[in-house]
Amino acid sequence: MVSNSSREIIHLVASLVVLTIAFTYPDLSPEQMVIVAFGVGTGFILHELAHKFTAQRYGYVADYEASPMGLLLAIGLKIFTGIVFAAPGAVMIRGRRSVYGQDEDRNWDSIQTAKQFAYISVSGAVVNLLLAIIFLAVSFFITDSLVLNVLSWSAFINVFLAGFNMIPFGPLDGAKVWRYNPLLWGLVGIPAIIMFVLIRFP
Repeated sequence: MVSNSSREIIHLVASLVVLTIAFTYPDLSPEQMVIVAFGVGTGFILHELAHKFTAQRYGYVADYEASPMGLLLAIGLKIFTGIVFAAPGAVMIRGRRSVYGQDEDRNWDSIQTAKQFAYISVSGAVVNLLLAIIFLAVSFFITDSLVLNVLSWSAFINVFLAGFNMIPFGPLDGAKVWRYNPLLWGLVGIPAIIMFVLIRFP
């Protein structure tokens, strides 16, 4: 039987490979795949780990699970529409202390839970924006064309992931954050949009 940790690693690797192909297509040369894989590796993996570790900080059990439909959409939409569907899976959050006995405690617990889930949801995009800023800052001191290409792709992918996940719609992180506090959404979503507009596709 595959352990939970091994299963999670398999799901993360499968999602990493699919997203790398989606971002790289139609130029599937080995060099380009490696360049894009670095950006996806930092952006996607650290995005999901931010969700996982933030959830664990609040006492939840959290594991990443790939979605077969999400994996298919990531590849299919890119091939047929040129759009990357950057949601191949999600961190599944479950298990925590039971709701308290008193009515006022239940209300408090509900408010706290909404706050925690908003912070869990926004953590991934925050990590992406920080990484994008780091990659852009480092690029000002680099002259090697290959390294600059890696940094450009990494910055773009991280901003793309931040912006995509902050869309306030459906099951995306942005919808959860918006429902809790539109101001919190704006503090992360607006910079993500601005950076996406300013950073040109590599």
